[in-house]
Amino acid sequence: MTPPRTLWPRLHLFELLDQEWYPAALRDHCTHYLATVSQRMGLFDATVPLLLRGLEASGTDTVLDLGSGGGGPLPRLGKLLASEHGRQVRVVQSDLYPNVRARERALAAGTEYLEQPVDAMRVPSGLRGMRTLFNALHHFRPEAARAVLADAQAQGAPIGVFEVVERSPKGVIGALFIPLLVLFFTPLIRPLTLPRLLLTYVLPVFPLVIFWDGLVSALRAHRPEELRRMTESLQREGYSWEVGVVRKPGKPPITYVLGLPVAPERRA
Repeated sequence: MTPPRTLWPRLHLFELLDQEWYPAALRDHCTHYLATVSQRMGLFDATVPLLLRGLEASGTDTVLDLGSGGGGPLPRLGKLLASEHGRQVRVVQSDLYPNVRARERALAAGTEYLEQPVDAMRVPSGLRGMRTLFNALHHFRPEAARAVLADAQAQGAPIGVFEVVERSPKGVIGALFIPLLVLFFTPLIRPLTLPRLLLTYVLPVFPLVIFWDGLVSALRAHRPEELRRMTESLQREGYSWEVGVVRKPGKPPITYVLGLPVAPERRA
């Protein structure tokens, strides 16, 4: 079968925050901004029912977040799981390059952030729970993204991958407004430091860096049909894959991949 055509192929251009030479202090400012926007705007609120399905499939109340970077939406989503579904969860964040300041913020928010590096393609077997990645899969080339999913399946762990970036004209046009959003949301960040203000409003380093990375993220994003082909290649008995799009009114659509172990009685 001929693969469906897209407007343009996936372009794995460079993101500044991925570069080893990019100053760690500046990277932390940028990732802190992204985490703040994610939580303040509730960008991933629509994923709560999917998280609940993964938790039920895993038989645990632990969410293991991979590629957490400077934080992410899980502190907010954990509260929504408790308030809307009565489900108390333990949130464990992790990253290949752990972020010290993000760990401090996580502890203050009542979640955990592992000090040791965690590779999303080879997660240690001792780290159990539902795996999640929020706006992180586009950082992986297709073969590496497949390895992330395959590792969860091999270990029988549920996994939820969620992306608000999309490779489409709308996604690219939306990226053009990022500098204005940075100017608008920066005053909401705590602590609001003098370096952040100077590098936002005087010398616009952060608006330009976040704009570039946001544009590249849209060009890197895996489209739903590509994710379906990726998961179809992983199909085996005892594990199910689902690819789709969810959204809440007034919020951007979220492309998701949900992988779940299937209990023997459900396979009968």
